[in-house]
Amino acid sequence: MPARQKTKVIVLSSFLITAKLLSQAHNVSEGYQKPVDPVVAKNVEEWQDLKFGLFMHWGTYSQWGIVESWSLCPEDESWTQRKPEHGKSYYEYVKNYENLQTSFNPVRFNPQKWADATKKAGMKYVVFTTKHHDGFAMFDTKQSDYKITSAKTPFSKNPKADITKEIFSTFRKEGFKIGAYFSKPD
Repeated sequence: MPARQKTKVIVLSSFLITAKLLSQAHNVSEGYQKPVDPVVAKNVEEWQDLKFGLFMHWGTYSQWGIVESWSLCPEDESWTQRKPEHGKSYYEYVKNYENLQTSFNPVRFNPQKWADATKKAGMKYVVFTTKHHDGFAMFDTKQSDYKITSAKTPFSKNPKADITKEIFSTFRKEGFKIGAYFSKPD
């Protein structure tokens, strides 16, 4: 076998062996593994029995009527359909999006109306997006100034400014199970 062909065989073999070894490095479970902790198991069982509930996305992006914060991802441009009036270039769009904080003022926010409607529909739980991928926190936090309770946000002066707290306490009072969606990347 010529030296050039031997080199190709060695490189290809090395690649295939490496790929095989790397694919074995991932521990994939054979199926669903029930939680061992009895408290966790009880909670999982309770949630599964609820069946019907509300997963609520709400944030500064609601002002523009757009798909959450996905429009900030340049690779998702084909389906997020950025509107030209929100910024001609991608960078202008992002800057304008981030400035939504300075105009977000949901003065008609009434979590009791939401809880009543949700209950009337027969729902049993609510999961609220406390922080979506854009990083805007719908709760009071010391970790960032990009939040509903920031002095930059007009709603921060409202007694119900900690929106997450208001939603959770209202829905709990009505007997709903509560879940918090919190996106780590921002």
